[in-house]
Amino acid sequence: MEPLRPMSTGELLDRTFALYRKNFLLFLGIAVVTHAVYLGYELLTIKSAPVMRGGKLLASYYLSIALAFVFMTVVLTISQAATVKAVAAVHLDQTTSVWAAYGSVRRRIFSVFGVLLFVFLIAGLITGVLLVILGIGLGLVIVALGSAARSQTASLILGFAFLLSALAIFVALYARYALAIQACIVENLGSWASMKRSVQLSKEGRLRIAIVYVLFLILSWIAALCLESLGRMAATPWHNQIASIVVVQVAGFVAGSLTDPLATIGISLLYYDQRVRKEAFDLQLMMSSLDAAPGPVVAQLEV
Repeated sequence: MEPLRPMSTGELLDRTFALYRKNFLLFLGIAVVTHAVYLGYELLTIKSAPVMRGGKLLASYYLSIALAFVFMTVVLTISQAATVKAVAAVHLDQTTSVWAAYGSVRRRIFSVFGVLLFVFLIAGLITGVLLVILGIGLGLVIVALGSAARSQTASLILGFAFLLSALAIFVALYARYALAIQACIVENLGSWASMKRSVQLSKEGRLRIAIVYVLFLILSWIAALCLESLGRMAATPWHNQIASIVVVQVAGFVAGSLTDPLATIGISLLYYDQRVRKEAFDLQLMMSSLDAAPGPVVAQLEV
């Protein structure tokens, strides 16, 4: 096992890629299971996409998109929890497998979903307040300016400011609660306790959390964009909308399976790094291994 010690951001990224390469089939297998489930859902609902037009049908289409988002969030959260468990094993030089990782998080899955629900509620509340403030601001600007052209310009500026504010809030919230699932899985904490644990552990490390998350998010986007572009090019000669959608979805499945584990591995390593920095987790681990070591020796002497 590589000795636990505080790592710089560069060292943490190197360790993330090294851990992924060394255990590629394990992490890929975990990602493939849930991504395949979501791909199956997409393929089963694919025929409804081209016929959604106007009125009630359009509302049904948007409802199907919302349901797809919820379903995707659920399956990816399960995959993330299993990946966290796998990182906990391989980072501490223990053995595990794809099914062992999924099996070990089975009893924690409702706590993990509780973490997800709390994050959505907090993010939704803050976003709602921001939307109300933006609406009031736009109304006041329109009344004050009077001119339609000026009001439109001011609306664009305020809209852009809202997008920047929403992005900043999202990154800040993510950095604050990014370690909650790790705490839930590794320390067997409840949902709210995991949220508070993440707030505690992430202090003085949230900038690094944001950097690691954004880097791997950009990497995932680039991989998805490249593979989906190749998929569209491959499907072009067929002149079939359904076939094109299928190829693009399969390309997205491949891209997600390959890149999604990286962010979870990186954030999980940050979780351990923060524990080493704040709680001397490396010394705790060493002492526990020393306490466990004499057992076999004593047993051998007694025999």
